[in-house]
Amino acid sequence: MKNTFSAGTSLAFLLTVASIAPANAQSPDQLRQENARLKARIEALQSQRCDPDSTTVPVSWSGDGLHARIDSIRPGLNNHDDARISVTITLRNTTSTPMALNYQSRSFSLVDDVGYQYSAHLYGGSVKGIPTANSSSADTTAILGPGSSRTVTFIAARSMNRGQTIGRRFDMNATFIQVEDLGQGRVRKVRDYPVAFTDARASSL
Repeated sequence: MKNTFSAGTSLAFLLTVASIAPANAQSPDQLRQENARLKARIEALQSQRCDPDSTTVPVSWSGDGLHARIDSIRPGLNNHDDARISVTITLRNTTSTPMALNYQSRSFSLVDDVGYQYSAHLYGGSVKGIPTANSSSADTTAILGPGSSRTVTFIAARSMNRGQTIGRRFDMNATFIQVEDLGQGRVRKVRDYPVAFTDARASSL
């Protein structure tokens, strides 16, 4: 049987070994070197979490003036056994000036580690918390002040066949755009924010 040790167990083991090692078997220099090695190992173990998967989850993205953070990814099924993935993110204006921020229509993409794709625009998917801009219109009144945040929720959906199950990790992409009102019905796109998260873990199943 393969033995496994948690970070806490390994830490206790190292402390025990350090306490019972015979001091007269090593020179002072050797003891100092050994103590340094043990200290480094203990610090490494203390930095580990019980769930090794949790250390690989990218939870934030930063661009020139915008910071995005994943708050949750919650998979589920509706009454017809179709997949519904609720992805909630927080967007924060990191500039010193207000910005009008929109979601770029149909730019959202969600793919799980099984390879299934989920849409916010089909099968009852939706986008909440931010205006949607398309090729002909944008909302310049959705102002995000300096340092202010906005929560955006995507409901990504997929029609599932019998035997198909939702994955545990997801790649997500969505583009947000800063727009400016030029007056007389004219709107200018200032910049794109192509927000992306890779291998993000589901909050619950």
